[in-house]
Amino acid sequence: MASTLSALSVGSKVTVKISGQSITFLVVHQGNPNPDLYDASCTGTWLMMDRMYSNQMWGNNSSYLYSYANQWLNVVLFPKLDSNLQSMVRSVKLPYAEMGDVYSGADGMDCRMFLPSAYELGWTSDYKEAIPEDGACLDYCKGFENADSRRIAKMLDGSYNWYWTRTPHSSKTNYAWLVVSINGDCSFSSARDTYGIRPMMVFDPNTLVDENNAVQPNSAPVVTSPSGSSGASLGIRTGPFLLEYTATDPEGSTVHLTEELDAKTTRTLDADSGVLQQFQAVNDSRTFLQLSNASHTVQITASDGLLASRFSLSFTKAVTRASLTLIQPLPAAAPIQVAAMVVDGEIPEDADLSIQVTNNALDPEPIWQDATDEVRRGYNILFENRTAAQQPAFNFRLAAARGPSGTGGHIDQVAGAFQ
Repeated sequence: MASTLSALSVGSKVTVKISGQSITFLVVHQGNPNPDLYDASCTGTWLMMDRMYSNQMWGNNSSYLYSYANQWLNVVLFPKLDSNLQSMVRSVKLPYAEMGDVYSGADGMDCRMFLPSAYELGWTSDYKEAIPEDGACLDYCKGFENADSRRIAKMLDGSYNWYWTRTPHSSKTNYAWLVVSINGDCSFSSARDTYGIRPMMVFDPNTLVDENNAVQPNSAPVVTSPSGSSGASLGIRTGPFLLEYTATDPEGSTVHLTEELDAKTTRTLDADSGVLQQFQAVNDSRTFLQLSNASHTVQITASDGLLASRFSLSFTKAVTRASLTLIQPLPAAAPIQVAAMVVDGEIPEDADLSIQVTNNALDPEPIWQDATDEVRRGYNILFENRTAAQQPAFNFRLAAARGPSGTGGHIDQVAGAFQ
């Protein structure tokens, strides 16, 4: 049964594919070893290779940041990791020492693959004064003796060798600390010497492992829509419309969704995998009306926290007519005899415009009066009707459509008064 790395106890073994070969790693820590030293990016499941992968020299100076070992791990070895696993490895800011100084927290070094530090393996400056505090003891190494056989590792071919830590000697230039293969104690050697490389990585704790504890590749969520495949055109739209889609994560994880209209975020939400969703912005009257008559793009980004996928569709808004009225008429305490209306916006001269008003809007059959000319000219509207079966109330209905020139317009607001 599949599980996650976070569910494994420290000391558990997992396999990770490198160059197509399953390599065993140890779970050496869960979480952040010490938030005072490690950036939040270091919070995760710490894995250390059960064996040494290769023999390499440490470097040419006393800085692990610029060491050959660091470059080899991240430039040569890391790309050999299964490409579907690489996204699950945290890019961490790691404590490191340089010329006697320690850089930690946000000032740590960026890397994806690294060597263990002397402190992480359980040694301190109380034991060897020239060990800088470039880390904190990992849970796997807590309780280790200064010389402890549990630190000893073999090469991939089964032979024993000493292996490098990332910790430089704080008082001897161009020297670094390493693990002795005889008894698991620490010693130091010239950084130009060649010893074993035992890689470490910090994985996202939600990474899946199968029943054999093999780390499983992660796949990005898949977004589908009954309206078409990604990149399709929805054609011409003359009003708000329903756009449905589904984001499905192959591993069944919760998906974080971001909806964008013309590259502007309109909604974000966390949703269960495979649940039908509606893109709200294009189904909202106010939002749709504010769009220009032109081509528009909707985009959905679905992320499982490790990988993301994007799905986009386009449509063309082509609205050539509009109508407005009040949902609720405006009641009056006395009969309404005169009104004034102003339509703010831009309505072409040849537009087919109709404006009607009523002063008995609450009656079962209101009497509508044409007021198009008065509104265009800015005149007061004198009501011909003088009766109202119900309480007097005002309403209007406006309809506008493009004229022969095809010139478009817009209405920003309708204002007015009555008495």
